[in-house]
Amino acid sequence: MKWKKFFQILSVFCLFALLNGYVLNNEALVTINKISVKPEKLNTLIIFETSAPPTISETYYLKDTPSTIVLEFDNAETAEDFQISRGESLLVEDIRVEKIEDNDIHVLIDLKEQVPYRIYAEQEQTIVELNRIQRTLNGYIIDSATEEELKKWPKKQLLFREVGIFEEKDMVNVTARLDEKAIIQIFALENPLRLVVDFFHTLYPDPTFRYPLGKLDIQRVRTGQFETAPPYTIARLVFDLNRPKFYTLLSEKESFIFQFYKDEVARVAPAMVPPTPRPAPPAPPIPVEEVAPPVPTEVPVVPERVIEVPVRPVRPTVLEAPEVRYAGEIISMKFKDADLRDVILYLGHFAGLNVVFDPEVRGTVTCDLQDVPWDQTLDIILKLNKMGKTIEGNVLRIAPMAVLTREDEEQRKLEESKELAGPILIKVFDLSYAKAGDVESLLRTKISQRGEIIVDERTNTLIISDVVDRIDTLEKLIAVFDTPTPQVSIEARIVEATSTFVRNLGIQWGFRGIMDPLHGNQTSLKFPSDITVDGALIPQGISTRGIGGPLGGYAINLPAPAFNTAVGLSFGSVLDTFRLDMAISALETSGQGQIISSPTVTTQNNKQAEIIQGRQIPVQTVANFTTTTRFVNAALELRATPQITAEGTIIMDIEIRNNAADFANLVNGIPPITTQSATTTVMVRDGGTTVIGGIYRTEDSITRERVPFLHKIPILGSLFKNFARTRQKRELIIFITPRIIK
Repeated sequence: MKWKKFFQILSVFCLFALLNGYVLNNEALVTINKISVKPEKLNTLIIFETSAPPTISETYYLKDTPSTIVLEFDNAETAEDFQISRGESLLVEDIRVEKIEDNDIHVLIDLKEQVPYRIYAEQEQTIVELNRIQRTLNGYIIDSATEEELKKWPKKQLLFREVGIFEEKDMVNVTARLDEKAIIQIFALENPLRLVVDFFHTLYPDPTFRYPLGKLDIQRVRTGQFETAPPYTIARLVFDLNRPKFYTLLSEKESFIFQFYKDEVARVAPAMVPPTPRPAPPAPPIPVEEVAPPVPTEVPVVPERVIEVPVRPVRPTVLEAPEVRYAGEIISMKFKDADLRDVILYLGHFAGLNVVFDPEVRGTVTCDLQDVPWDQTLDIILKLNKMGKTIEGNVLRIAPMAVLTREDEEQRKLEESKELAGPILIKVFDLSYAKAGDVESLLRTKISQRGEIIVDERTNTLIISDVVDRIDTLEKLIAVFDTPTPQVSIEARIVEATSTFVRNLGIQWGFRGIMDPLHGNQTSLKFPSDITVDGALIPQGISTRGIGGPLGGYAINLPAPAFNTAVGLSFGSVLDTFRLDMAISALETSGQGQIISSPTVTTQNNKQAEIIQGRQIPVQTVANFTTTTRFVNAALELRATPQITAEGTIIMDIEIRNNAADFANLVNGIPPITTQSATTTVMVRDGGTTVIGGIYRTEDSITRERVPFLHKIPILGSLFKNFARTRQKRELIIFITPRIIK
């Protein structure tokens, strides 16, 4: 009874616990009421309307369908009247919701292509921002949300203080620090793929900052000044990406923190659980140079390092400005035969500018423009009417192009006259690395009419007299020209390997037979009563080869062409009435050889170097009873001209010759020249080795001498022929290794 009562109490307790857990879980569930897609000018927003802030534990691109984003919602459910509104998005193809477990939901967003994206919370909504990759930008575009913020911005400029890069094993933090919080706009560009962050009303100091990261599909991080002209100054932060990625953005008082994650690591959206990066250890600042150093192709990743970029108050530079960019507000207008002045006054009022017309401004406008920046609209209208503009402060002046061109020419002449009327300054420049004559020819086009350059070759000095403004320019140019030229050490290795094999086999044999009364073996016939057969009719002498025999020669005389071994056999009867002589000659040789030549030469960048080692062969020619002697090189020669690229690789024009005299085959007492050469242009990394050429040659020859018809007799045919085989292999490989001397 006691055990029965115990199990009853335990069952009631378990049931109470399950019911209690069910109630708690239902209280923690977040309801997704609606998902809608909102296309913007630059980005596409996917808006989640929920009953409470949801928890997104992980987000990633599917491996099987790479253009599908997965959002994993924990403790979430969909409402009974749940709706998905895709609208007319050019990027989003479909949105699907899958229930994984009792309280987990996966939202799958099918895209036409992979794009960078982030997740953030705004009021009662959770937003997935898809940064559409911009193929063409017809001027600079500002989205509607950024426009509203810019209208409220007070007229003040911010300063981009520094960039901090904090590297961890599975994450990278990039922090942009400013004077105070700025208005930003994020979008993506292609060729190459870039995630761009623009900071409005912000100035970035010169020089531009480039940090080669090479981690988590981020090639490098760059910053610089994008726009300096009104109405906005824009500082730019650029992430060069290998592929689109998920990232997060945290905003603090004066900082924006961008975080990128490893694919295998759970990525938590900042709107739900903001990550708290640990403080980074201090690191020495990177020195600012006048010219940004080239980005190396391979950069080692240093973990847990912070890079601080110090600020220097110098003139801003443009990070990217390949074409004219329009940043005016979007306007739509339609006119037919409207007066040119009225249209320009309308645009000036729209842009908040005062307008002044030249008396010769006249024309009509017919146009139908939709969603075009006002400044681009103005340029198009002026170009059609052959008019030009100038903006001074908030005053817009319109005049014919001929008038503005004439004014520019007069202004140029005025500046030249002021320059010519200025005082003359004389300055002496002692050059250390460049030749004064070479620099003088480069500076000749930069001096004024009153300027003069004197070259002192003895002391390698330039004496320049010119107006003050030109002297400053010339001094900067001289500082660029008079720099040490890097040197390159070039090592060549010529490997030549040979292999030979010779096999010779030969045979000589002869016979003699006698039948006569003297030897008592006559034929017993009246005719012929004696017979003599002589098979030793080829005597050994000057015109024959091989070895001699007892009979003085051989009937079959086919010795080996060359031999060092011979075996002779002689068979005869008792009375010497029949004799058979035979000799076998043979030769087999093999050999291997290797020659390695390694010339090395050092020269300055873009200067040819030459090194020669060997001998010169005199060659005499007779013409008109005059004997002329010239010398031909039979030597190892290396000529190279290196050029160091900005990436640290080396381009080389190379000419290699490996000529040798062949004294074994003299012609009129003069040896012929065996030539091996290569001429090419290659690019090799510093310290790398490349093969610039190679020759593989095989010679295989077989020679047979034989007696007609008789050599075809089976088995016995070998007595009527000899055999000689020669096989020769030659390999030539040329290696080049350049090294920049630090």
